[in-house]
Amino acid sequence: MRNRLSPDQRRYLAEHVSVLCLVVGLCALLTISGALSFVDRYIYDNLLQTLPDDPSQDVVIVGIDEYSLREIGRWPWDRKVHAQLIDRLTDMGARAVLMDLILSEPDRNNPDSDLALVQAMAANGHVYLPVHVEQLRAGGQLIEVLPYSPFARAAAGLGHVDLELDTDGVARSVYMRSGIGQAWWPHITQTLLVQEGILSEQVFPADKGEEFSGLANVRRYHRYIPFVSGPNSYPQVSAVELLENLIPEQLIRDKIVLIGATAAGLGDMLPTPMASKGELMAGVEINANLLDALRSDRLVRDLPMPSALVLGVVLALLAPLLLPYVLPRWSMPLVFAVLLLCMLVSMATLISLRLWFPPSAAMASAIMAYPLWTWRRLEYSLSYMRNALERLSEYSDLNQRLTQPSTLEQMGRMLEQVLPVRSWRLLGGEKPLRGGDSLPAATWKGALARQYRFRHEGRRYELDLVWDQALHADTYDYWVRAMLVRIRTRAPNVGPRYEVLEKHIERLRREEERQEALTRFFQVTLAQIREGVVIADACGVIVYANPQAAFLLGLEMGALDAGQPMVTDLDRELELREQSWDALLCRTLGEGRTQVECRNRQGTDLYLDMLLVHAGDNPGRMMIISFKDISDVKQAMRARSEMLDFLSHDLRSPMVSVLALTEKMRQSGDHEGLPAFLDNVQHYAQRNLNIAEQFLQLARVEAVESVEMNEQDMLDVVESAIDQVQIQAQQRDITLRFEYDPDQEVWVLGNNELLERLVVNLLTNAVKYSHEGSSVDVTLYAQDNQVGCEVRDRGVGIPPEFQERLFDRFSRASTSGGARTRGAGMGLRFVKVVTERHGGEVRVHSVVSEGSRFTLLLPRIELA
Repeated sequence: MRNRLSPDQRRYLAEHVSVLCLVVGLCALLTISGALSFVDRYIYDNLLQTLPDDPSQDVVIVGIDEYSLREIGRWPWDRKVHAQLIDRLTDMGARAVLMDLILSEPDRNNPDSDLALVQAMAANGHVYLPVHVEQLRAGGQLIEVLPYSPFARAAAGLGHVDLELDTDGVARSVYMRSGIGQAWWPHITQTLLVQEGILSEQVFPADKGEEFSGLANVRRYHRYIPFVSGPNSYPQVSAVELLENLIPEQLIRDKIVLIGATAAGLGDMLPTPMASKGELMAGVEINANLLDALRSDRLVRDLPMPSALVLGVVLALLAPLLLPYVLPRWSMPLVFAVLLLCMLVSMATLISLRLWFPPSAAMASAIMAYPLWTWRRLEYSLSYMRNALERLSEYSDLNQRLTQPSTLEQMGRMLEQVLPVRSWRLLGGEKPLRGGDSLPAATWKGALARQYRFRHEGRRYELDLVWDQALHADTYDYWVRAMLVRIRTRAPNVGPRYEVLEKHIERLRREEERQEALTRFFQVTLAQIREGVVIADACGVIVYANPQAAFLLGLEMGALDAGQPMVTDLDRELELREQSWDALLCRTLGEGRTQVECRNRQGTDLYLDMLLVHAGDNPGRMMIISFKDISDVKQAMRARSEMLDFLSHDLRSPMVSVLALTEKMRQSGDHEGLPAFLDNVQHYAQRNLNIAEQFLQLARVEAVESVEMNEQDMLDVVESAIDQVQIQAQQRDITLRFEYDPDQEVWVLGNNELLERLVVNLLTNAVKYSHEGSSVDVTLYAQDNQVGCEVRDRGVGIPPEFQERLFDRFSRASTSGGARTRGAGMGLRFVKVVTERHGGEVRVHSVVSEGSRFTLLLPRIELA
């Protein structure tokens, strides 16, 4: 199977696996060796306080304290005193008595005392004595020290009382079975509970038949004591108070009583996890805690080593497994979260399962995972950064040209050859640079002078310019500042580099500036070109579209940037003549390039150029579609066609008629027809002259960008136009009737010559299409903020299908019979163009065989 991982990815994976293996090995080593046991003990001591345990009220301690020693005498006491204590407890109804005292030898001076103690123990029947393991001398043999045999026979049971002290000297745990050569002796508390029927004999069973050579102390069943609190947690009475009958009977009845030394310096006083700093707990009270916990099944045992290894490794691996998926700023919080989780898991197992899971190995491994992973991540990042910079440097030619500053000499050539500057000088370098004319010193401080300050290569410069005109100083100031931005450079950073990473970041910063410059360059360039550009990937998804593309397609700005538009959706915005949009795309994919003409939904003529390009593996093959507005080209082509039609028909027709008349006159030789011949020639010549005059006037109006306007009284304009058309109307027996309100102000802002010609064209058109003997009505009025001029005839009318293109160039309406009238069709086009130049509008209403009404509306002005 083909390996889909790149070399960098394989290296990353190998390093990640190595980190995981190191974490696993470290966790296993620390767990097995117990190298961090001091940390675990500290954690255990603090977690122990979270256990919800309260001291039992049926356990009572009879303490041999300082007060008893003062009243009874110094230690050791006569064993008759012990016998009296047991007898007193028997009389008070104690359930069982645990004597935490070493009674391994007889009292040779007072044998009766031993007998009294034996009798007292026998009478009670529930007295338990300890077995002690001691060493004969330093480095010597270990021996089991049993109670004196009469005492042992009289006791209800025997058991060891040895506690396990950790390396810090704190008593936290105990072995429930212990013995020389064989773990035979149960702990005395276990013996008591089993003999009293409180605990099963199957709890902590002795090893059957398993013996060890030598005289080693063999121990089994290690358990932690869940201390309920510090010293004096259980009810405690003084031995002398018990002997003097000062203790109420209910305090002893049916209770388990432990007798032991509590006076300082007398017995074994040991530090415990629950004790305050420097505070010690008597051994008898430690046994009381153990007895209470054993009876209620609250002893804590170690989590088995295999389970502890698995759980520790799982927790330790959380950090290196999750670190690759978080941002660097969250790495430390993640490690702290893993540490907290280790603590919570240890607490949960301790409280709910009474199992002690030492978390320090997992915590230390998780902590070590952070620097290991950070080291590899940093090395991987630096390696990738180096390789990326090398790859970018292969394509940095254009980037460097975009970001590389220009030189002072290049700026000087631009100033001298292009900008309208009389003279310039550059101060601040090793030697001043000058250009242009030599000027007196006062000119450099005059009104035409400008000064610019900038930095180049760490040095300050001053550029002084003297412009040809003051207007040029303001017009070209922005370009001078643009040149200064182009040549301005940062001062070189000559400071030391103490870190390799800092050097790479500096290189990356320079490459980032170049990439930003390149991106801005292409974005600005594509956004400013007049053609619309759409770029789609191989799946047809539009990845870029400049604003002009949306404009030419008739879409809202940014419509092609929202979501993931498809190039196949553009067919909704285009009208193709020959084939469908999908077929055009398919043709482009097959041929590599397609060029067609089409229209958008608004009727704008577009030139469509579709080209396939290959941009490497990413983004791969792309389709570039460009749209160009060719409406002006199409309009020019239509105008050219109309012009040819005009030249071939309207101007040619009269000349052909003149030639025909001339030839007819030459052949007839009839000199009497000469006047009629001359009239006809004059008619055709006049017709050509009128057509040429209309054409020139229309061309002149359409060519100029602005028209000179001033205040005009439309009454004078209309009256002058009527006077010019009056003779033409009389020749056809047509009456011109003019109606207006002399009280209305009909002033407009316009050009007198153009407005007069406009009205003349309307009147001439009305006379031409009117029936002989009819009338043409002219109405001038003011309404709201407009001046209206209405020309109405009673002629043949204009069919509805011609009214839409009535004002087009070279368009002529036909008569009701379908024949076109004579004329070039430029008069009404002139009317429309002039009206629009004056900010007005012209309307037409016509009914065939009834006549037409043209209404001219112009903005009205108020005279001051």
